[in-house]
Amino acid sequence: MKIYSQRLCLEPLEPDHAELLFDGLQNARIYDFIEDVPPQSVESLRDRYMVLARRQSPDGTEIWLNWAVWSFVEKCYVGYVQATITVNKSAIIAYVLFPNSWGKGYACEAVTRMINYLVETYQYLDFCAYVDLQNHRSIALLHNLGFVRSTFFQNVESNQDEFKHEVQYRKC
Repeated sequence: MKIYSQRLCLEPLEPDHAELLFDGLQNARIYDFIEDVPPQSVESLRDRYMVLARRQSPDGTEIWLNWAVWSFVEKCYVGYVQATITVNKSAIIAYVLFPNSWGKGYACEAVTRMINYLVETYQYLDFCAYVDLQNHRSIALLHNLGFVRSTFFQNVESNQDEFKHEVQYRKC
């Protein structure tokens, strides 16, 4: 189901979005604070989106909800938002906006609308997000959305053979 806000449409992520999001996901700045790398090809991204489009983990214990974010203003895709609903009614949220869309309020608008949809659909959820301690933009966004700092994880190993510090933020 598509979800609408004032300037955005959150479209359920499908394999066809791979070609539409691929170029935006190539910007190296996106990966400064997240455990991911740019997709190698449209085909590999399509394969990944085929798994995510099933909307549940292989063992059936988690609900995977992912949306491509379309901007009516920009007339293009500006990123994606996602939520993993666990058996204990936690919603682990994440968001990736393309750098040319940063600072325009799209992340706040998209995440707010996603959270509102999740509350409407699943009622009582404990929301959380994991953020690199150096990701000041994401930390500010979470504070603006009413999240509070919960747990600090020191020296989390990253896929770049480095260690980083990560913080969990929660909103009940």
